[in-house]
Amino acid sequence: MLHDERGAVLESLVARTERQVESTQSLIRIVGLSATLPNYVDVADFLKVNKYAGLFYFDSSFRPVPLEQHFIGVKGKAGSKQSKENLDQVAFEKVKEMLERDHQVMVFVHSRRDTQLTARMLHQKAIDAMCADLLDPSYHPGFEQASRDIKQSKSKEIRELLSKGIGVHHAGMARSDRNLMERLFGEGVLKVLCCTATLAWGVNLPAAAVVIKGTQVYSAQDGKFVDLGILDVLQIFGRAGRPQFEDTGIGMICTTHDKLTHYLTAVTEQQPIESKFSTKLVDNLNAEIALGTVTSIPDAVQWIGYSYLFVRMQRSPMSYGIEWSEIRDDPNLVQRRRQLAIQAAKTLQQCQMIIYNERTDELRSKDIGRIASQYYILHTSIQVFNAMMQPQATEADILKMISMSGEFDNIQSRDSEEKELTHLRREIIPCDVDGGIDTPQAKTNILLQSYISKAQPEDFALSNDMNYVAQQSGRICRALFMLALNRRWGHQCLVLLTLAKSIEKRIWPYQHPLHQFDLAKSVLNQLDAKENLTIETMKDMEPAEIGGLIHNQSAGKNIAKILNNFPTVHVEAEIAPLNRDVLRIKLFVIPDFRWHDQIHGTSESFYIWVENSETSEIYHHEFFILNRRKLHDDHELNFTIPLSDPLPSQIHVRAVSDRWLGAETVTPVSFQHLIRPDTESVYTDLLNLQPLPISALKNPALEELYAKRFEFFNPMQTQIFHTLYHTPANVLLGSPTGSGKTVAAELAMWWAFRERPKSKVVYIAPMKALVRERVKDWGVRLARPLGLKLVELTGDNTPDTRTIQDADIIITTPEKWDGISRSWQTRGYVRQVSLVIIDEIHLLAGDRGPILEIIVSRMNYIASSTKNAVRLLGMSTACANATDLGNWLGVKEGLFNFKHSVRPVPLELYIDGFPEVRGFCPLMQSMNRPTFLAVKNHSPDKPVIVFVPSRRQTRLTAKDLINFCGMEDNPRRFLHMDEDDLQLNLARVKDDALKEAINFGIGLHHAGLVESDRQLAEELFLNNKIQILVATSTLAWGVNLPAHLVVVKGTQFFDAKIEAYKDMDLTDVLQMLGRAGRPQFDNSGVARIFTQDSKKDFYKHFLHTGFPVESSLHTVLDNHLCAEVSAETIVTKQDALDYLTWTFFFRRLHKNPSYYGLEISAEEHNSIAAQQLANEYMIEMVSKSLNELADSKCVEVFPQWRR
Repeated sequence: MLHDERGAVLESLVARTERQVESTQSLIRIVGLSATLPNYVDVADFLKVNKYAGLFYFDSSFRPVPLEQHFIGVKGKAGSKQSKENLDQVAFEKVKEMLERDHQVMVFVHSRRDTQLTARMLHQKAIDAMCADLLDPSYHPGFEQASRDIKQSKSKEIRELLSKGIGVHHAGMARSDRNLMERLFGEGVLKVLCCTATLAWGVNLPAAAVVIKGTQVYSAQDGKFVDLGILDVLQIFGRAGRPQFEDTGIGMICTTHDKLTHYLTAVTEQQPIESKFSTKLVDNLNAEIALGTVTSIPDAVQWIGYSYLFVRMQRSPMSYGIEWSEIRDDPNLVQRRRQLAIQAAKTLQQCQMIIYNERTDELRSKDIGRIASQYYILHTSIQVFNAMMQPQATEADILKMISMSGEFDNIQSRDSEEKELTHLRREIIPCDVDGGIDTPQAKTNILLQSYISKAQPEDFALSNDMNYVAQQSGRICRALFMLALNRRWGHQCLVLLTLAKSIEKRIWPYQHPLHQFDLAKSVLNQLDAKENLTIETMKDMEPAEIGGLIHNQSAGKNIAKILNNFPTVHVEAEIAPLNRDVLRIKLFVIPDFRWHDQIHGTSESFYIWVENSETSEIYHHEFFILNRRKLHDDHELNFTIPLSDPLPSQIHVRAVSDRWLGAETVTPVSFQHLIRPDTESVYTDLLNLQPLPISALKNPALEELYAKRFEFFNPMQTQIFHTLYHTPANVLLGSPTGSGKTVAAELAMWWAFRERPKSKVVYIAPMKALVRERVKDWGVRLARPLGLKLVELTGDNTPDTRTIQDADIIITTPEKWDGISRSWQTRGYVRQVSLVIIDEIHLLAGDRGPILEIIVSRMNYIASSTKNAVRLLGMSTACANATDLGNWLGVKEGLFNFKHSVRPVPLELYIDGFPEVRGFCPLMQSMNRPTFLAVKNHSPDKPVIVFVPSRRQTRLTAKDLINFCGMEDNPRRFLHMDEDDLQLNLARVKDDALKEAINFGIGLHHAGLVESDRQLAEELFLNNKIQILVATSTLAWGVNLPAHLVVVKGTQFFDAKIEAYKDMDLTDVLQMLGRAGRPQFDNSGVARIFTQDSKKDFYKHFLHTGFPVESSLHTVLDNHLCAEVSAETIVTKQDALDYLTWTFFFRRLHKNPSYYGLEISAEEHNSIAAQQLANEYMIEMVSKSLNELADSKCVEVFPQWRR
């Protein structure tokens, strides 16, 4: 097959497999089987075979039944009437000769139709020669049974031919008929079997003799008759001779005189097998670049070195245009391979399929290249599409563009087809075709439209051409759809996806969608005649109404059933603006059909996209798979889209079935009541101040404490020192992770212990990991030296009341403090609190946000009730609406909101987009090589943390990194300890995956490891004995381990609650980025975020501007009202409303009403009418929550007169 057109694919597969073996260090055995080859040693070298142990060559003398070969030439030009008649005569004579010797014969022809024509010809000639009895099967003992079996055959031809002793066999027959023919020929009932070459390849059915009748085969790809391949001839000859019956097999080939020498030479004196790889080099290189296995010109040179082309260029350079002198000077042909690689790369760059950096030799795939590789599109076709694709193209334009693809360049127009093509053009096809019918493009266009129209050409070659065009066009149209989706052309996407389904279903878009079901033609004609009769309209009709419409009552019931099964989805949308420029959209996808396994299988797929109603530009798209077992689950899609100026009046959400024509819905989302919030981004400039020495604390004990770590406070701490250490002001501190916020919290604590002795400090962290880190750090560093008592309050650790009363510092989670502070009247230690530090307060919008809100509101309420002020210190990353957050916390002069750039170590941030791969694991795998390259480029010898979304991904990522190390000169480049030290540390490891990774200088860190393994990984990484740590996000929150480079590998994680993949919170990503840059070692840190292409703009926007903090209290208000009613803080509905005014939700409701579902027009915003509407909204919300609590028997609501 290497010599064949498809040989290039074989070379590509072998090269990829051999490179994979080298990279993964896992053996894949390659076994090559072939007919006898002249240059078998070359093929052995290509397959990397050990010639002394793995190479076996058997010539024809090893054949179980020796082969007798006959080559017969007939007069006449190939394809002429004379040559056909002569071939028929010769074939008959040879068949007759074999039958007279009591041999069974297979006659191989080259079209399905020709099997039956040859069978009839042989029978007729046998009658004419008065030797029909040679074929007569009635003497065979199995004939009666065969006659009974043949009655079940679906083919009239087969039934008729049995009595004549001749069978036919081809791929167009039913499987049962093919099996019957094989059995009857094997039993000897049939003497002659007329078949196509598929029998020689696909079924092991030998015969005493085989006859090849003619060697002209029609190739739809080439658009003409070509010579039968030598491979086919050898395969057919291989069927001659039955080991158990004959001592000789006879193979005969009947061809025209002009081809006789060719076949004689090819079969008897075989020519060396040559490579066809160079003809497909450009497209194969594109596939490797898209796959990520070739990333540079040196990679491409190495890749070509694994091909059969390379072997043959060395053995026979003249055949490939290489001088012997070149081989002498460069035996490994490195320059020639480099030249081929550069030439191919430049061609791909011209087609906009890759980015080729000539300076660095880097090769990077573009979306167009990835799509071309995925759909096997030639680069010549991509050139055509780049020139012709338009956002508003019609079906006729697209059909014209498809017909100009490189795949159809060889389609030829013949004089004999002119009449039939003209008929198809005038009578059958709906779209006009430019020009005449004598160009490949026009013929392709006519045949494609005829195929959709279910026309069947009479001419054999034309029928073959039509099937070829149809096979290629469906794939090309799908690729064009993906290109349009990539370019965000909504109108074009709809037209292309519809046309792709039309080709697959052979139904035009203007025909009624019910053509896809098995309905009577008269019924379908009635449906087509009714204009604007959509599926949606019909679903609302009664069966009798449908029956009346089509004048067929019985069909009306059947259609009503079909309509229930017609797969459409209903989409509801909720919109919430995050700021002026970004809108969050939540879609609820509701299936609007009844599932039927025979119609829908196990899943249905839909493309869902959001487009501008005026320009049809796509803002966002998703591929949504609806599984049968999750049919009745809630289906939610969350994403953000950019908002432009001016705003469109509305956007359209389209849900279009991937398989069914007419199964599409459009949901308009109006922007009439959309209020875009004014984001008052107030940022604090970092002043150019002299860093404060630790002596500014004026407390020897504290100075001694800090002297172990630093002598001066950093610039940010210097700027906020006075406010935190010398004033009782509430403070909101927004600054990046790693900028020194923990020391800021400690300064506020020293104020509390100095100004309010015997009072308590509460530190609230939203995660147990943070609580553990703080307890571990402060327990050793602060509590012991200063004699302070510290207590941890979490779900895992609840000390007794006495311990809590004696404690100076309480470190707790929001839930635990919420539970304790509800009963503040009876718990004295809650009233003794002088300072509450809330870390990561920007998590207000998360699941645990409402609890934080309630705690702050309650602490303010306690302070106002007891007249003892409680100081609040909120710490967060920089947020876009710090003013609102500060106002809510009661911050006046203590608002510090530093930008992300204010870090002790400056950060270089890169955001890399990856194509939308179907499936989470393939997406993660596609990021592994870029991760390794990022380490090599940015941090070849400095520490690196790679954050992954799951425990399993830590193992898989580490394994791939080890594989990439295996391809380097120094596989242990990331290990920085000697062998003895390594063995000592490995002896301490419990986890096998960690043990393997540490061998190569890579550590793993996740909650599934035992504590000792986690501590060992941290210790080795901290001491720079291993260079890379692959970890889950818990490391970012719970362990203060900085690195020079941080790679965030993927921004999605699996949420068990919704059983689906969900985007990480921006806060998690920021926390991971905060680990980049080591203050004492690095001048700058580097961070790379790997995410999907569609999320790139979101991260670019918010990582630089800061994320606005919103409330999520309204989603769980009933739970908190219940708690406050239980604690008797709320006893009337008015109390509940007053309680809401203390919350952050109350402040944000007025600022960003659209986020909370409050409909206000742009004119009413910030007016008295808007306040009135907000009050009504809150009253309604409180009433609804209290009524739900009353219905659940959690609270009792009394009439007003009984309060």
